[in-house]
Amino acid sequence: MTRRGRLAEAGHQARLPSSEPRPHSGPVRTCVGCRAPGSRSALLRVVVVQDLLVVDVARSMPGRGAWLHPDPGCLELATRRRAFGRALRHAGPFDTAVIAEHLESQMHHDAG
Repeated sequence: MTRRGRLAEAGHQARLPSSEPRPHSGPVRTCVGCRAPGSRSALLRVVVVQDLLVVDVARSMPGRGAWLHPDPGCLELATRRRAFGRALRHAGPFDTAVIAEHLESQMHHDAG
């Protein structure tokens, strides 16, 4: 008896590929603050430009990027864990004031 036959006798069903297309969820990135996965569109991309952290609004600047939820708590966690230096492979420490200002302006923009 074949292996397939034994599995069928045991009540296992063969797993056939679905003919339905699977929904494409897009690229998934990990937040450097909370380490939770998120879609690329839901996270901010941060890059280093001349030893300064810059928010890459268009998500298209050259170089290595770090991804962060647009949440002050995630920014605080990333700063406390020194995650920007590791993710960007660049010596820190970094001034995160530009990112904090960006988050604050986004919060005011969304509220208004």
